[in-house]
Amino acid sequence: MYHPDGEKLLNRLANVTKFADFNEKEIIHFLKNHSVEGIILRAPAQITPAILDACKNVKAISGAGVGLDNIDVAYATEKGIKVLHAPKLNSQATAEHTVSLILATMKNLVAFHQETKQGNYNYRDGKYTLEVHKKKLGLIGFGTIAQKVAKIMKLGFDMDVTAYVRTIKPERQENADTIGVELTKSMEKVFRESDVISLHIPLTDETYELIDRKYFNLMKQSAVLINTSRGGIIHEKDLADALKKKQFLRAGMDVFSIEPPSPNHPFFELEEVIVTPHIGGISEEAAKTTSTVIVENLLKVLNGDRVPTIANEKQLIMKGMDAF
Repeated sequence: MYHPDGEKLLNRLANVTKFADFNEKEIIHFLKNHSVEGIILRAPAQITPAILDACKNVKAISGAGVGLDNIDVAYATEKGIKVLHAPKLNSQATAEHTVSLILATMKNLVAFHQETKQGNYNYRDGKYTLEVHKKKLGLIGFGTIAQKVAKIMKLGFDMDVTAYVRTIKPERQENADTIGVELTKSMEKVFRESDVISLHIPLTDETYELIDRKYFNLMKQSAVLINTSRGGIIHEKDLADALKKKQFLRAGMDVFSIEPPSPNHPFFELEEVIVTPHIGGISEEAAKTTSTVIVENLLKVLNGDRVPTIANEKQLIMKGMDAF
């Protein structure tokens, strides 16, 4: 669980077995030998087809946040298992972390911090930071988090904001107009024109390694790239190569394609990349709320109640299965 309050609530209301590490064989063995009704997991744990095959009595599985890329939702649906998630509960925390990475990359904060603590005060000589004020922000995706980032950067720094979306729906256009954001269906336009590019799309088969050298080649040399969504949407080797070639200025990454990343990950040797360990959505406030809501919703579903966070509800209904 992301917060002790959620774990305390779960332990008070249910008989809980906790696995500190993800071991597929151990979990399968446990499921085959115990009557388990519900599962809660957080990355890097996964719900694989093999685990689902062992879910004899499982009625519902809940992720620990908005993302479901570590759960085989389609196969869970085939087995009639409800899959829950927790969208929007950590959107403010993630938006604020995104803004932090924007400022850190534009101001090169980490390098200045490290050199100053090592006594290299003269590191500042000949080095300039970049102002965010009135620069152009490009958003890839325009969901809840992206909209919060747009509001902060538009109102706080008077940035010119453009957001890429696949379709421009009336509600989306209304939200954009309210904030003062231009919507576009051209991702190339966003990468070519923006000083700051921030990624806010889910990881799917279509978006896996979508952001690659094709888009890095379009970026301004003074631009920065931020990712607080999912690491797998970026082709990480292409990104590292682009930064080595000075194709753009810096990157701020809160996520990796494989988490935790290996000790020799290409980002770690680059001063141009600021990294954090997927902490964008786990502020004290967000973690507390998310963990307790996850517990409450899972237990409601196990009791036969309806909740609004069943991600595969429509698919279950289409298959003639009980979604409630």
